[in-house]
Amino acid sequence: MRELDGADGGTARWHGLRSAPAAARPHAAALLAHGCRADLCVDGGPVEDRQRRFAAFVEDTWAAFAASGSHDPVLHATVHTYRTFGIPLSVIEDMFSAMQRDLDFRDFTTFEELRQWCMQMTGGSAAMIYRVTGAATGFADELLVREFSVAAQLTDALRDLSEDLDDGRLYLPLEDLDRFHVRAEDIRARRWTPAVADLIAFEAERVTGQLRKAAEVDLGPVSAFWHAHCEHVALNIAAVLATGQDVLHRPVQPPLGTLLQVWRPLMRAVIPC
Repeated sequence: MRELDGADGGTARWHGLRSAPAAARPHAAALLAHGCRADLCVDGGPVEDRQRRFAAFVEDTWAAFAASGSHDPVLHATVHTYRTFGIPLSVIEDMFSAMQRDLDFRDFTTFEELRQWCMQMTGGSAAMIYRVTGAATGFADELLVREFSVAAQLTDALRDLSEDLDDGRLYLPLEDLDRFHVRAEDIRARRWTPAVADLIAFEAERVTGQLRKAAEVDLGPVSAFWHAHCEHVALNIAAVLATGQDVLHRPVQPPLGTLLQVWRPLMRAVIPC
């Protein structure tokens, strides 16, 4: 759990752990920590060393599954959680495939291409977080979570636009740039124009449109987790729009206190005061 302290600006320890029932918290921590470690291999440290570190992590992960455990506590906990909940290894395979695409980055031509990548990157793992915490109680619920992960991942792409540009990555689909007559070179050069503003607003509306649909979903007694997650994403999108042209120059992060207010009721419900 210590490995998650700084993940997602420090908020992963709230919505991934402290809002989970006590019995599920170690399993949620295992899934989140494994994903965060993989992500650090792809996005952290010297660029020239990322491919090697990622390949080593992939090898260590599959070795842990083959041996039914590992001396590494995160890998051991990951194997245990997957076996306990019958999680298919395709979830990890998809995530690793999406991360390898990040390392061998190429632009996304269409939104559908980006959507499929989002589903691979976080769709399966998000659905499994919902499964182990009891926030998804069947296949239909997990499908909703997988689809919602597209909105969440696109939100991250908007929030982290400047950092991704630093790494030579532009996640916005080229067909959307063409729609607004925006050149990829302009965004990479951090040129803010009315057309770029319209493009960002269009991508934000993709997310808010999905949030409106998600707000109508009733997942029964665990809907509080679902709706808190939706509100969390909505706050991030609002922050992106409020940031304006600075979105090209710095990562966007809503005030942590504002995000905490979203999750506080769930945290109080599962952690005795």
